[in-house]
This record gives sequence, structure tokens and C-alpha cells, in this order.
Amino acid sequence: FGIHDPAYRVGRAELLSWVNDLLDIQYTKVEQCANGAAYCQIFDAIYPGDVPMKRVSFEAKQEHDSVKNYKVLQGVFIKRQINKNIEVEKLVKAKPLDNLEFLQWCKRFFDLNYGGQEYDAVERRAGRGAPDPSASPAAPKR
Repeated sequence: FGIHDPAYRVGRAELLSWVNDLLDIQYTKVEQCANGAAYCQIFDAIYPGDVPMKRVSFEAKQEHDSVKNYKVLQGVFIKRQINKNIEVEKLVKAKPLDNLEFLQWCKRFFDLNYGGQEYDAVERRAGRGAPDPSASPAAPKR
């Protein structure tokens, strides 16, 4: 989607409400998606069974652990021939704008491709808990 796509006009509050409802989590900031676990789970909802959820680390706090989650996500993009560059180096830094833009893109992709099937996010996490809101790697101190 180009930068002028309506997807990039969706605000933080709407995105957070959507991702929290979909994944049964309580994120308060988009940069909490930085460890990649939530992005993996969004694509697990779109493509049931394509994301090896056992390989996704919801507790990832370090950049090197988060990169493993993005490798899982990239595997799904390759399998499904999704032509989107995932800027892992930027996303794992937990900068709000980078994660906002990627989450906007993910929501647009979801809206266009989700089949409407029932999705139990907690069950798909296999009892490993919700993505940890404090797990943002390299989260900037405020």
C-alpha cells in the first residue's frame, strides 16, 4: 500500500483498540508491538496454521530475541508471497512512528485478507500468556 493509502490515516487509538480486541491483550502504546510477537499473531489470525506459534517468543525483551520473531513473520511472508519489506532493524528499536506505520499496514492487510473465521488468540498462544507489554526491546525511556 502506498503512503497515500487510507490505511496510513488510521490513528493510534483505533489501532490499539483493534489489536487489543483481536489478540486479547492490553497494549497502551503501539511500540509495545516492537518485539514482533503481536505481528506474528495478527498473521496467525489471517492464515491459520501458517505461523509456527511455538517459535514465537512473547517474552522477548532483547533485540536479538525479537529478531527471531521477525524471522518467523518473514517466513510467513515468503510462504504467502507477501511483497512487503519488514524493516526489522527499525521495528525492534521500539520507536513509535516505525511501529505505528507497520501496524497500520498490518491492519489494512488484515482488513483485506481476513476470512472472518473465529480466532482464539489466547488458545493460539498455548497458555504462554499475552505478549508482554513491558517487553518492548530497547524501549526509549521517557
